[in-house]
Amino acid sequence: MNFKEYQARARRPCYPDYMGMFFSRVSIRLSFLLAQTPLTPNQLTIMSTAVALLGTVMVQDSNYLVRVLGIVVWFFGYILDFADGEIARHKRMETEFGHWFDGVTDRIKDFGLYTAMTVLAARTSESMLVVVTGLMALGGAIVYSYASTYGFKATSVSVGPLDRFGNIYYGLMAVFIVLDRPFVFLAIVAFSSLGALALSICSTLIRSHARPP
Repeated sequence: MNFKEYQARARRPCYPDYMGMFFSRVSIRLSFLLAQTPLTPNQLTIMSTAVALLGTVMVQDSNYLVRVLGIVVWFFGYILDFADGEIARHKRMETEFGHWFDGVTDRIKDFGLYTAMTVLAARTSESMLVVVTGLMALGGAIVYSYASTYGFKATSVSVGPLDRFGNIYYGLMAVFIVLDRPFVFLAIVAFSSLGALALSICSTLIRSHARPP
């Protein structure tokens, strides 16, 4: 099977966000090579999680260059997360457990990322505000992600401008590690995710009351 045939079989038909479109162009080439090996999709999911968590450990390092390298490692794990689904589609190995396992490991990676950013920010400040903001960022990002994924939004709601970027927080993480401002990253995630969740709740309640009985 050549690459074009593999791509037609393994790649998702469409990606609703820009990050998905960009990283899938990289992952499809990597998964094409990995598809020639005995690796299963679930094994690749575990590998993706291990690589991403290694990135979060590096992100906490006191050496600036190691932290920046940690971003690269994190995103390599993110690319592997795309590749496991591509291999599953190619090998006809998609399962309910695989979807569930992929979602669980995504949350583990998020937990590692926000914990790492909180630890990094706490090194420059002894204020409890850093820890509280880190918890708000973690909670807000995960709750909003689940609310969006599992049908909290009404099906009639169009995709907003920010949603089209995909998980923009990962991109912001990279920017603010390079700028050495982890607390600013946590504050942006906390307030934007919790604010978006509150707006979604309000808009959904308004629409539900506006509908004719």
